[in-house]
Amino acid sequence: MTKRYLINVEPIEPSGVVLTIAELPGLVIFGQTAEDALDWARAAIAFQLRDSPDGDQKPPLELVLGRAS
Repeated sequence: MTKRYLINVEPIEPSGVVLTIAELPGLVIFGQTAEDALDWARAAIAFQLRDSPDGDQKPPLELVLGRAS
């Protein structure tokens, strides 16, 4: 079973992007590129899941581009 996360990526000035994840309020990730921010997001989610009750059974992650509310 794949765990899906709704993400929002927005450009910031002077360069770079900011990424937020609807299911992880308060988590804000900055990167020089969207790919950079996505890599950091995957690492943050994996870190979050390691302490979950079923942390030994890490589900595949799917990051879905959308608008966080």
